[in-house]
Amino acid sequence: MVLDDYRIGIATVSSTRDDHGLDPVSHGQRVAVILRTDDTAAAFETVTSNGAKALVLPHEWLGRLLIAWVADPDGNPIQIVQNL
Repeated sequence: MVLDDYRIGIATVSSTRDDHGLDPVSHGQRVAVILRTDDTAAAFETVTSNGAKALVLPHEWLGRLLIAWVADPDGNPIQIVQNL
C-alpha cells in the first residue's frame, strides 16, 4: 500500500516461513516491520552490534532485493531491505 511516499508492505505467513526461514506466529497481533535502506549489510551490522538479535543474515531475494532479519527487544521480527 502506498500513500504519497509512505509505503506499507504485507507478507503472508507462508511467505515469511517458506521464503525467509522464520517461524511466524500466525495468530494474535503479530507484525513484522520492514525497513528500507540503501545498504542492508551496513544497517544489519549497526543494529546487531548495538544489541539486536540476528535472525537471518543478509541475502539476495527474488534477484532484486538484499534482505536481512533482526528481532526488536520484544522479539518481533524486523526486515531490513535494499533494492539491488
